[in-house]
Amino acid sequence: MPFNKINTTLTGAQTAALQAAIDALQNAANLPVKFNLTKTERSTLQNLSNERYPFAQRSVQIHAPNYPQLVTGNAGTLAEAANDFNFFNQMQTFINQLEKVIEIYRDTQQVAGSECYTWMRELYRNAKAAAENNVPGSDSVADDLAPLLKDRVTMVQW
Repeated sequence: MPFNKINTTLTGAQTAALQAAIDALQNAANLPVKFNLTKTERSTLQNLSNERYPFAQRSVQIHAPNYPQLVTGNAGTLAEAANDFNFFNQMQTFINQLEKVIEIYRDTQQVAGSECYTWMRELYRNAKAAAENNVPGSDSVADDLAPLLKDRVTMVQW
């Protein structure tokens, strides 16, 4: 898919505004509790998957209120479970929005990187052609970029 040239950078004001937004997202006043799980904890901690979600919803909203004698308190109270379920839903709403933003940022970064890589390949081609014409300095540019590009760039024969 062809792209238009990005040819831009963020202004100081844009960078500051984005950083302030990220800082606000991480501020304890906006997120009263947060965890940083290890990879092992992430993979072993049981959670609500799409498959489990409706069962948890029915447990919190229907079963426990209708059968309070089944809530022993060993795993917490119904009020605590309802808070956890509500918080889970609140977080999911934000996570969905953040994932959309992250996807846009990653795609935009990838386009910028692709354009820079395309430019670098052209520089390498030009340096190799210049080196054949004994242009001073062109060998050092071609030699420096060769470990990455020598098998990826084909010279156009004129």
